[in-house]
Amino acid sequence: MLRRTLLASAAALAVAGLASGAQAQKLVMWGPEQITEPLVAELWNGLKAEFEAANPGVTVEFMPPTGTISNGAVQAAIQSNAGPDVILTNSGIARVTTVVDAKLVSPLTAAYGERGWDKQIYPWLYEELKRQRGGEIYEVPDGLDALAVWYHKDMFAENGWTMPATYAEFLDLLGKIKDKGIMPIAIGPRTAGSAGHLFGNMLQSASGSEAVGKAVSGELSWTDPSMVTGAVRLRELVDKGYIDKEMAALDLDGAARLWFNKRAALFVAGPWFTANARKAEYDLANAGYSPMPSDLGPGKPTGGVGWSWLVPANSNEPELAMKWIDFILSDAVMKKRAENPASTMIYPRALDGVNPPTAILGDIFAAADNGVGYNPSVYLPASVVDSYFQVIQGIISAQITGEDAMAQIEAKMAEAQ
Repeated sequence: MLRRTLLASAAALAVAGLASGAQAQKLVMWGPEQITEPLVAELWNGLKAEFEAANPGVTVEFMPPTGTISNGAVQAAIQSNAGPDVILTNSGIARVTTVVDAKLVSPLTAAYGERGWDKQIYPWLYEELKRQRGGEIYEVPDGLDALAVWYHKDMFAENGWTMPATYAEFLDLLGKIKDKGIMPIAIGPRTAGSAGHLFGNMLQSASGSEAVGKAVSGELSWTDPSMVTGAVRLRELVDKGYIDKEMAALDLDGAARLWFNKRAALFVAGPWFTANARKAEYDLANAGYSPMPSDLGPGKPTGGVGWSWLVPANSNEPELAMKWIDFILSDAVMKKRAENPASTMIYPRALDGVNPPTAILGDIFAAADNGVGYNPSVYLPASVVDSYFQVIQGIISAQITGEDAMAQIEAKMAEAQ
């Protein structure tokens, strides 16, 4: 009797051990980019613990990013033997197309319907994703960018300045700022994104979202009169000294320091700039945020998908990767991230009852409530993006005119067709 009991117990333990072994899984995640920052690490380690507790036997391992798709780091990681199972990285159609064309990531179109992801992002965003790459979707948006003008509240109050409604009034403001001996606008075009942030705002202010959307999709020529004005205006800002042409030598960090030190009054950035501000020990309560003024009507931020989840084609745990994305898209996790002090972005759907951790994020959420326009940097074909950034630097350094810049972009667009 005792022998039978011992044998039965041993068998049960063996079965339990096998079951436990079968459930043991490791999910290797690439990201987030700021995982070494204490606030970010605290948030993500908490999410990791919650996911592991809800999925016994699962361990989540963070793989600190060494770069992005743009510099080839993501591609190299996927192709390595120690590659990630799921990736969080800077995205946008140009970047994602690079890894799609290389067949490095899996299509996720079916999962949108099967797992309900199509209902967990903004309807306009889902439609935008379906319009790309023949309807096949390879990414799950994690965060949206919303680029607009940042300014110093105390500087504006001391001088009686306000952010104007029209571009004509905006030019008048820039003149007043320059007369005070303050640089009106800081820009760091050696960082490609920083160049695109300002230029995208200028294009939308002058031409409107519809025209810019048609231009990035190839439906409207970049040399069309309705598109050229924004580039011409940017060159005029340089010629008037509202943007110092010596800024062509600055990167984003260098230009940001000018703004944080109040040597510059205005800077075009998105919600991610809150992280830069924390590092610089800038008081975010003093930061103001406003869409670029436009003569076409109320302005709105430019943007697009800024960060996305991708599942590598060689993921060891593709189903677990999708389960992780389910978790990330849940209301509880979305709200927790949106209210966390480490929050630096607009989330991919409207969130009710959220109290942003800083007033500036509340302003950004409110400005983006009705959607965002196009930041061409993340929508243009991959073969055009480098030339796009180069011509912006050419305008900032006063080496080319706005008309020349748009002709060069259009030539590259024609090649990409």
